[in-house]
Amino acid sequence: MMFKILIVAASVSLSLLCNAQTVHNLEPEISFQAVHRIANNIWASGTKGGIYHSADNALTWQKVSGPQQSQDLQFRDIQPLADGGLIIMSAGEGDSSRIYRSDDAGQTWQLQVSGKSPQTFYDCIHFSDSKNGWLYGDSDELGLFVLATMDGGAHWQRQSLPFAAQPSEGGFASSGTCVNQGDDGAVYFATGNGDKPRVLVQQDNSWQSIITPIAGGAASGVFSLQQASDWLYVFGGSLKTEQDPAQAYQYNLTNREWLALPPVPLAGAIYGSALLQEQDKLRVLIANPQGVAEWHQGQQDWKVLSHNNIWSLSCDGKSTCVGVGKDGVIEVFTFP
Repeated sequence: MMFKILIVAASVSLSLLCNAQTVHNLEPEISFQAVHRIANNIWASGTKGGIYHSADNALTWQKVSGPQQSQDLQFRDIQPLADGGLIIMSAGEGDSSRIYRSDDAGQTWQLQVSGKSPQTFYDCIHFSDSKNGWLYGDSDELGLFVLATMDGGAHWQRQSLPFAAQPSEGGFASSGTCVNQGDDGAVYFATGNGDKPRVLVQQDNSWQSIITPIAGGAASGVFSLQQASDWLYVFGGSLKTEQDPAQAYQYNLTNREWLALPPVPLAGAIYGSALLQEQDKLRVLIANPQGVAEWHQGQQDWKVLSHNNIWSLSCDGKSTCVGVGKDGVIEVFTFP
């Protein structure tokens, strides 16, 4: 049976270090697992059907009512759309995997699609714009599981990929960043649990598979990815060897060469990541239950920013990043 990432992470100190400007303790019963933003509008979601919204760049937060009878769902991905829509994804076996949409900031919700078989397990969503989106899940009896929509989620179609799934191959529903789109327009899908963790790439109606240096096996692989310029940034590790350092690599899309990033000061697996472009240099942030670390392009080492249990990160492209995690914690990091 495929490993499912339904982790109950240990609690940690809510210490505030370095660039962390603010820590919000919103609702201890909810553990946040995803965060996404459009400009100053930020949405966070997590366990017990929890959804929160900030309209002022994380200064204040308001709880949003979820779909009816969703209090037992884990909302492991969320994405606001430019047309005012809001898409939310729950992860779980079978019918516990669902996609909902709201067009009135959460006042009402429409169920768009849900798992039809016990093997179904949704991992991440990503919308390129208000109409075109992707849903990625663990592989099933039909192979690799990717759905696409061209009408804002009203209809979803299973995609046919030109390569087979590895045994037990799938994704990790840990941060909403196992599917991402870069500035090159391609959509990237991170895989794990198989013998050879890889990145699946969809661009111009064609697919390719890139094998990564990250170790494979059960509960191991690529958890999160980002793309900028000529580089694909890939983060992961293993949930079964939590004493070993997590793993971080960059892949040159032109030369097709892998380079290891400096050794990561977080152990186990990296759950979430984000990029912050600063003029001609890039700042890379990573997070897991041990904390948040950042690497500034050109530096030799990572800098630990926080020891809070953070699963998911999102940056505004200027100077501010938001991390969300266990026990209702939201951190705001501001960089000069």
